[in-house]
Amino acid sequence: MPFLINSSEEFEKLMEALSKDIVNANIFYRLHHDLLSSVKEYEREVNQANNFWRLTFDAHWEACIFRLCRVYDQNEKALNLRNWLEVIQENLHLFDKDAFKVRLKENPFVESLAEYARKPDPKQLAVDIIFASNDNPLVHKLTILRSNVFAHRNAKVILRNRNIWQEQSLKYGEVETLLHEGVAILNRYSSLFKALSYSTQIIGHDDYKNVLGSIRRDLERREADFEEELRRIQ
Repeated sequence: MPFLINSSEEFEKLMEALSKDIVNANIFYRLHHDLLSSVKEYEREVNQANNFWRLTFDAHWEACIFRLCRVYDQNEKALNLRNWLEVIQENLHLFDKDAFKVRLKENPFVESLAEYARKPDPKQLAVDIIFASNDNPLVHKLTILRSNVFAHRNAKVILRNRNIWQEQSLKYGEVETLLHEGVAILNRYSSLFKALSYSTQIIGHDDYKNVLGSIRRDLERREADFEEELRRIQ
């Protein structure tokens, strides 16, 4: 049974808090992915501070997984995707046409937006709840990682020389599935509730290229200075 809410304002607060973890998980994953992909092009520049970049790659990956652990947490008292969907299931009246028009009364397009179906599809909602639960093998793997590695370290597992991180490791494609479906589910109901869709694209995503480009220019300048010095003393 999901936790109780008393108003659409409370539901929106939950949606905003949940969206931060879902969106940020995607942002950290994409940055991790694109940073790794850039190594081939900027191999020499990365090697100037190899340990720094290795720790940076790891930090973005763990930041992504940590947020996914919260999104797909199974604790009944916590805010997570499954509980949020169950709150929707128990409060379908929040999606009534009249309630939608009140929420968006300042929107000049509210009348045309209200013409579209606003109530969640019960069948789709049931599918989404299953996806966000431990009935989904990917969520189950993530739950094991959360309980044994991220939330705390399982002492018994350590003493038995088991490596849960390797045993339950999520492949890149599996992480992408959890990320993409999480955003799709969030936007499915946020669009019905408030004609709102969340983006996982941030301004400045490519800032790391400025850093690597600056390192490249510095290396080229030093090489040019060195060659000039050689020519001068010859």
